[in-house]
Amino acid sequence: MRPLLAADRVRFGRRRDLWLLMFLVPLAIGLIYLNDFNRTVQGIHEYLNIDLGPAPDPGMVAQIQEQIRQQSMVELPGFAFPASLVRIATSPISVILLALYLSIALVAGEFEWGTVRTIHLTANRAAVLAVRIGVIVGLVVTTLGVGLLIGTIAPFFMSFDGTPLQQLAAPVPDLVPALGVRLLCILPFISIPVLVSVISRSTGIGFLLTVLVLVADLAITGTPIWPESPVPWLPATTISGSISRLLSGESSYLAGVAPAWYSVIALIAWSVLPVLLAVALFRRLDLNE
Repeated sequence: MRPLLAADRVRFGRRRDLWLLMFLVPLAIGLIYLNDFNRTVQGIHEYLNIDLGPAPDPGMVAQIQEQIRQQSMVELPGFAFPASLVRIATSPISVILLALYLSIALVAGEFEWGTVRTIHLTANRAAVLAVRIGVIVGLVVTTLGVGLLIGTIAPFFMSFDGTPLQQLAAPVPDLVPALGVRLLCILPFISIPVLVSVISRSTGIGFLLTVLVLVADLAITGTPIWPESPVPWLPATTISGSISRLLSGESSYLAGVAPAWYSVIALIAWSVLPVLLAVALFRRLDLNE
């Protein structure tokens, strides 16, 4: 395993596109976080400056503004550390796009470059593909980790109307499980493209088929036939349905038909089974085609 990992580190360490993405994705994560905070603060100010009509009673104005302030500031603790980590990890669209790109480019690309013939004929195929998937997971987790580091540092330099944001911080008792669930939500976006890449052996077709699979997943989840069917819990086991069930918690429309562990098991299956199938298929491919 170590020689294979070292070989991948040398080969991919010189790719400028990977280094560029590893820089841009955490930057995008930080900018999205700051933009959400700025939009929230602007919304609070708009409520506080709402027009109450001609000559309003000053006491009533002060009371209404205080009520608005208290209600609006409920959102701000979510931007303070450690809640900022959960917020950043909840909507990592840039990390998901990175996972899709890496999974297809680094697996399907081997076929297009022709290197698959020389690399995989001299080593255990299952080990080579497993190491490649490990590299992809490592890059994605590292990128997300840098984004979380930004979410750790940034709140200490932010404020609301002169009040340091960290003064509004609230504890997050289930921080580690919450982050673990959010990482689990990303893994299917690695396993599915890897399987599609082995099947298609083409970067372009791999992207197209992956998009079609994800669109089909969304369509199945949103089909209105499930509530009246014998399997109303089925949408909670799709990729998109599982993510919605876990991230929305008990407020999800699926909470009434499926417990959270249904979706956890489903996401684990979506993360593991495509990889096992990809490895099994890769071991049987004719690499001389």
